[in-house]
Amino acid sequence: MSDQRLEASRVVDARPDQVFALLATPDRHPELDASGTVRGSRTHQPLTGVGDVFEMEMHGRDMGDYVVDNHVVTFEPDTEIAWAPATHGGDRGGQVWGYRLESVDGGGSTRLTHVYDWSGVTLERLLPYLPVVDADGLAATLDRVAMCFAGEH
Repeated sequence: MSDQRLEASRVVDARPDQVFALLATPDRHPELDASGTVRGSRTHQPLTGVGDVFEMEMHGRDMGDYVVDNHVVTFEPDTEIAWAPATHGGDRGGQVWGYRLESVDGGGSTRLTHVYDWSGVTLERLLPYLPVVDADGLAATLDRVAMCFAGEH
């Protein structure tokens, strides 16, 4: 892991296809985000591949309410999904948020790794604010993903 990339992992009691379907549904993202930054989806359909763009309503302590356009940059069903946020109608900022999924326990569970990479950020004025989350924050989001499947087995 570089000094501009964080990861956290945990096992989720659901198959990779179930977890991937959840992650590929922007309408569900606010309930997954442990930071409280993600407030709502403006794109009410599942993601289908690289190049998809989904709009999210956000709220930051310093920025107030704003909208981001998330560009899907990795889409490997049941294996990996990632997106790069951009200012609404603008350029990507160099951050990538994603998840890697690995089948465990004979396929009944998923080792889910949440990845936050800000190595592509080039605007010097943004660097003092990065990372916007720590590894504990990533782990808390993974816990929320796991809670979506609690009691289903």
